[in-house]
Amino acid sequence: MVTLEDRRRDDGPQTDSYKHEALRRLLQADIARMRPDEALPTERQLAERYDVSRATARRALQALREDGLIRSVRGVGTFVSHPRITKTSTLTSFSEDLRSRGYHPSAELLAAKLVEADLHHATALGVDPGTALHRIERLRLGDDFPICLETVYLSAERFPNLDQSLLEGSLSEALRNTHGVRVVRATQHIRAVNVTGRQARLLGVKEGSAALLVRRTAFDDRGQVAEYGESLCRGDLYEFSLVVTK
Repeated sequence: MVTLEDRRRDDGPQTDSYKHEALRRLLQADIARMRPDEALPTERQLAERYDVSRATARRALQALREDGLIRSVRGVGTFVSHPRITKTSTLTSFSEDLRSRGYHPSAELLAAKLVEADLHHATALGVDPGTALHRIERLRLGDDFPICLETVYLSAERFPNLDQSLLEGSLSEALRNTHGVRVVRATQHIRAVNVTGRQARLLGVKEGSAALLVRRTAFDDRGQVAEYGESLCRGDLYEFSLVVTK
């Protein structure tokens, strides 16, 4: 194993900065070979292993936290973070996004019931207020790890029967395979929020943690609204990357 001693330069004004950056790179290489949630050594252990000060070890860990590669739990330790899911302007489903990052996607069904459309959901789906809708609430998982809390609304008239087993995977794929509905376009509105008590418990984060609320209206190849959904995505795992032109 290459240590900082192997890379040490002559003492000078930049030595401390060099040590911090060199340690960060060594740890980054180690993290690439580790699994999510695997524990890292403590500051003291890192300082002893690489023959640096604890302040240098602390700076290296802080840089890795800022890069999103590790997370720290007070009083417990420091752990490898789960890979971030980057959502682009390409139309993809949650399941497709997770598979592209090496996750196994799944869904835990929390509730599925018929409700009457209020004005907001009626407008989103292009139906009259009071129309019967399927309201489906699910916890979206990657490798059995909670990532998003999702609520989807569908027209009960258009989709009269929804097999509960279909709701444990990709809803878009289920609608395509069982009803021939192919989503080709979607509008999305994204804003930053803080999670409340129940949301925090389901997502496995502290109450008040940052999240992204994504409101999405999906259209099929006939221009009709296929579904309307609201997804609460963990802010430490999800990010959006968009290309804009003038």
